[in-house]
Amino acid sequence: MSNLKFDNEPIIHSTGAFLKPMKVVDSEGREQWLWYVSEFTDDSFFEGEIYNPNEFANSKEELISLSEEV
Repeated sequence: MSNLKFDNEPIIHSTGAFLKPMKVVDSEGREQWLWYVSEFTDDSFFEGEIYNPNEFANSKEELISLSEEV
């Protein structure tokens, strides 16, 4: 995680989500800033159905799990 820098400001709101800035450093040492979703505030959709994703998980599989249990 040393190649990531999370920041709390500014926070912007998109329909259904709050976004925050994050700096990433790629394998060649280049820095870039991007927006990441920090909080969901409305329904999300997956394959046309309402889907409320896990906000945190110990693995990518758990993060996108379709079951209610993590």
